[in-house]
Amino acid sequence: MHKEYGVNPTISQCILCGEEKNEIVLLGAAYKDEAPMRMVTSIEPCDKCKDKYLSDGVMLIEAEGNKDKPMPTGRVIVIKDEAYNRTFDVPIHKNKAAYVEPAVFNAIHQAMEGTV
Repeated sequence: MHKEYGVNPTISQCILCGEEKNEIVLLGAAYKDEAPMRMVTSIEPCDKCKDKYLSDGVMLIEAEGNKDKPMPTGRVIVIKDEAYNRTFDVPIHKNKAAYVEPAVFNAIHQAMEGTV
């Protein structure tokens, strides 16, 4: 419980499209201030985005910090499974998401420019 804001609720948003996920998250003291009405609370995208982007793609989440405690920056891109397999030496995780360092994210983002 937050001593000033109680259960401190927020509505969870999709990390990819930003739409509401019909989930209420009770942040309590995990959020230091009053929680905003809506915010991204997990890397789990909504069902619509899973179907649209992750059926044959992998979500790359830019994160700073170390492997044990990655801190997402808010930037996300999705690449095809085959591109992931050519680029990375790590098998695709079952949730189809991976944290990448800013330098890696920037390199992939620059390589993707002009291909859309």
